[in-house]
Amino acid sequence: MATHFAILPEGVIQTLTLQLQSNGYQYLSLPHPRTGHFALFLPTDTGILEVQAVSPANARSWFLEQEVVEDGKLLVMTPIDPVFLLIPLLEAAKSTVFRTTDDTFEQICQNIKGPESEALATDSAQIKSIARLADLKCTQDGLRRICETKELSPDMAVYRYSKERAIQYLKRKADRMARSKDLDQSKTIIRNLARDGLMEDGKETLLEQGRIKAACELVGQYLSPAVKAALLSSYDLSALDKHLRANAEAEIPLKVATNTTKGKAAAAKGDDAKKRKAPAKASHGVEQLKKANTTGMAKLSSFFTKKTK
Repeated sequence: MATHFAILPEGVIQTLTLQLQSNGYQYLSLPHPRTGHFALFLPTDTGILEVQAVSPANARSWFLEQEVVEDGKLLVMTPIDPVFLLIPLLEAAKSTVFRTTDDTFEQICQNIKGPESEALATDSAQIKSIARLADLKCTQDGLRRICETKELSPDMAVYRYSKERAIQYLKRKADRMARSKDLDQSKTIIRNLARDGLMEDGKETLLEQGRIKAACELVGQYLSPAVKAALLSSYDLSALDKHLRANAEAEIPLKVATNTTKGKAAAAKGDDAKKRKAPAKASHGVEQLKKANTTGMAKLSSFFTKKTK
């Protein structure tokens, strides 16, 4: 069995250890919710982990006590909300009727496309992974969050995907993130808010909208462009958009003036360079030699030619 170094949540380590001792674990190959390209995910008893590999530019190895691990990659495993994975799959199913979980995922397997926009083989690893996803408890919970649900019996329910419910769920997630202190830990986000002039006194409403937009951008890392656009359009960010447009318009004259100044400086620098490169004036003695009459004088090359006998 290959050995890899990985970073993962501390609370998951024990779960994975028990899972490995009992029946092992198997990675799932599922479409990434933002790009649609198949990526690796690891199901656990408590949820799903996204698996990303950080590969060094040059060949490297790990040293673990007295053992050398040849594979120098570092696996980073982070929890992912199953809803992010379900939204593009349910949209691919294009179902307008209520279906059981098995029927829903059977429809997904028929409609899902591979990397080359071709139908996947029924025995492919991707199809098997999608089928296994349907059996996870976290998947059932995710379906109830973004689907209309009907309970047919205590043991059976049918689902129909609702884009409106999905957007409302994503909005609640973005709202919590916008209000959380975690957003303040990002230096990039705080710097961008300050750059846009949203951190000044009297602009609390604009700052609130700026934080919401930043939260949507973070959530959008796990959404398709269309779903991300729908999430942003569900908010009224007109005041923020107007403020940002005004900032952009105010920057145009400054950029033009800066470019003009740079152009003049470059032209002046070019003129100076030309002046520096101008040839120096010859000395008085050299100028006198140029005016000397050389008529009848032997050329210098004649002293080096072979004389005829």
